[in-house]
Amino acid sequence: MKDKLIIGGFCFILGFFFLYSLIDSDTLVSFSERRTMATLPKLEVSSIPTGKYFEKMNEYLTDQFPFRNQLRRSKALFVNSVYQKNISHDAYRIGNEIYQLEPTVNEKSVTYFTNKLNEVADTHFKNKKVFYAIIPDKNYYVEVSSFPKMDYPFLYQTVREGLNKNFEEIDLRPTLNLDSYYRTDLHWRQEQLEEVVSLLQNKLQLEKTSFPRKQESYFPFYGAYYSKSSGSVTADTIQYLFSGTIENTEVYNYEKKRMESVYEKENLKNIDSYDIFLSGATPILILNNEESSSDRELILFRDSFSSSLAPLLLDNYQKITMIDLRYFSSKMLSEVEEIDFSKTNQDILFLYSVPIINQSFTLK
Repeated sequence: MKDKLIIGGFCFILGFFFLYSLIDSDTLVSFSERRTMATLPKLEVSSIPTGKYFEKMNEYLTDQFPFRNQLRRSKALFVNSVYQKNISHDAYRIGNEIYQLEPTVNEKSVTYFTNKLNEVADTHFKNKKVFYAIIPDKNYYVEVSSFPKMDYPFLYQTVREGLNKNFEEIDLRPTLNLDSYYRTDLHWRQEQLEEVVSLLQNKLQLEKTSFPRKQESYFPFYGAYYSKSSGSVTADTIQYLFSGTIENTEVYNYEKKRMESVYEKENLKNIDSYDIFLSGATPILILNNEESSSDRELILFRDSFSSSLAPLLLDNYQKITMIDLRYFSSKMLSEVEEIDFSKTNQDILFLYSVPIINQSFTLK
């Protein structure tokens, strides 16, 4: 009798999941995993002998398994609560927050980074003062003894010693804390950057401006680390700030050859909602503030962190040119008609986060 109950229960479970999978519609995009999901593969005779059809079918069945997200979340909660395991998928969980583990300084990458900045500065700004600032990752601010942290003093010192003497450092570390970052993502929160903006204005000798207070919010924001928690933490809320200057600024997207707004709200529906800030990863952007009373310009070499920072500096500049060397070669900058490095009213700022510096081989 016991065996019959076990067999019957097993058959019931198989039958239930099979019938549920027939009724339930397929998930095309998983925002919690930040990726597109596998779709039902087309049956082709040529793909059967090679096994490709069965590989694709296996991916499809795995991605579209009933209650996939709930099962992943239950497993993560069990592992974290019962086994007290904080590390999973190279990520570290502290309460409702997720951190990407990167405890080792990649010296070759740091050297490549400083060489690249020296190369760009020597080519285009030989007789100009150049500023640089390192954006610490949020791991820097974790005060947990068991948390594996990299040797930040060594990284900062290596960068400082590797750059030419015409580089002046702006130390952002005192202006930030853990609350400055999203819980499920690596980026800083725009609404927490008032002290960062104030410091940059001071170092670049800019006029102090009012920090924007008008804001809009979007929930849920599934950050880059959310998938590493298997959905067992609460999603973030994105807040993006407005001012008259931000709303009236036009943004020229060099890659798309078109004008855009500082915030394109449809990007909130992207897999990465952080794309709300200046449309995400883009090689070259030119922000034009036609209402500026100043004729100053900012040349900003940057990564994704600057997408949320640059709008907050618009009151200080007539024009901000943002260049992402991950997507555009530094050797081709002189060929871009929209960029002119010869002006005397330009501030030059290299602004890069620790994760990029420690993996800088993507810079071209």
